[in-house]
Amino acid sequence: MSRVLLCLSGFLFSIASASAAETAGLAGTVAQEHLGAVQEVLHMVMLYVVKYAFQVLGGCVVLALGWFIAQYAARGAQKYFDDRQVDITVSKFMAGAIRLVIMLFALVVALSKFGIEIAPFIAGISVVGFGTSFALQGPLSNYASGATLIFTKPFKVGEIIEVAGVVGEVVDMKLSCTVISTLDNETVVIPNKHIVGEVIHNYSNCKRVDVSVLVSYRADVDRAIHLLEGIVRSNPHVAADKPPQVGITDFTDLGINVFARLWCPQKNYWDVRFDINRRMIAAFKAEGIEIPVLQKNIKDV
Repeated sequence: MSRVLLCLSGFLFSIASASAAETAGLAGTVAQEHLGAVQEVLHMVMLYVVKYAFQVLGGCVVLALGWFIAQYAARGAQKYFDDRQVDITVSKFMAGAIRLVIMLFALVVALSKFGIEIAPFIAGISVVGFGTSFALQGPLSNYASGATLIFTKPFKVGEIIEVAGVVGEVVDMKLSCTVISTLDNETVVIPNKHIVGEVIHNYSNCKRVDVSVLVSYRADVDRAIHLLEGIVRSNPHVAADKPPQVGITDFTDLGINVFARLWCPQKNYWDVRFDINRRMIAAFKAEGIEIPVLQKNIKDV
């Protein structure tokens, strides 16, 4: 009996040993398969890196060179236009256009280096642009109007204009908008589509100042006109190339209206007006020129 049990245990041990060996062999096969897959993936990655690394590097170099060349060309063009006294608005627009064209060319070359087909890309952009143009009619009309203003030049940077209910100095002109500084030192940005087609008053470099004062019928009107003219001409900010005009405009129930029309730079408008009014009152008082005042009898109220 013991001999039978011994044989049976030996048989079971041999079966277990064979099963363990078979399992170990299967595990080794799976491990080898995974290792082979990882090696294959690494091999493919290395192939792509070697194949496309230089293309990506070349595309980045093209973009960097394009940016530097665009900046250099734009500065050179701006200097060229400044030396020939080209209008600042036109010169800024042309310099910006040169910068944009060079950058677009560099972008196209860089995309080809990255392995992107240019023709389908441009076709796709054109389709998208055609579709979005309807949604961007407002901004696009501003750019079209800005180009019209830049080349027709109804006004330039530094000039004083009145348009769309705003009066002030043009401090900047862009394709999308025009920036104006008003008399109250407010910055107003007007979309260009609201300027093209509107009536534009161009006051050039000077703003007109109107000063009026009533003098009594008993006063020496000629003396009042002479005093006001002297005060106006003595102000250092009054434009010398546009002689001031001083005279009588109206005859009212209270007195005679003495009026002065003069021109001064936009930034000095209020200083000139305040100074002339202050000195005029002091001079009239010193000369005894009466300024009539409306009086009411309390009994009539």
